[in-house]
Amino acid sequence: MNKRRVISVTVILITLGLLSNTYVLEPTHANPLGIESLCGGTVEKKPGESFIVKISFKNKGTTRGSWGVAITFEGDYWTWKGEGRLLTLDPGETKTVTWEGNVPKDAVLDSIARLVVYYDDGFEVLRWWIRVVFDAELSVIYSRVS
Repeated sequence: MNKRRVISVTVILITLGLLSNTYVLEPTHANPLGIESLCGGTVEKKPGESFIVKISFKNKGTTRGSWGVAITFEGDYWTWKGEGRLLTLDPGETKTVTWEGNVPKDAVLDSIARLVVYYDDGFEVLRWWIRVVFDAELSVIYSRVS
């Protein structure tokens, strides 16, 4: 990867990281559904490659609740949407939900998409990205010097 591309990707990731701390990317309203995202980072995947997302949800309220939850990876050049799930939790109860997906085969190389969780009429942007990497590898198969 050339130096200019590394700098561009770094600037994009830093910008997204700074934006995540502003009101623009905060959930639309307070909701007793807690999402436990203990870490984050950038995962490199090739076009068409599979990935697994696991998210733990907790009912932080005092009554039983049900939520429709869904996830997406959203970027400027590609998007992936996971199937919606119905989540019912007792007060203080935690459940982990798993989604499996694939980076689109036509995803633009060096593009990134960020994980967003949608629930009922709210959302939460998590600190996970997928970056699409090259799926080409050059190999020398013959050489000759005369």
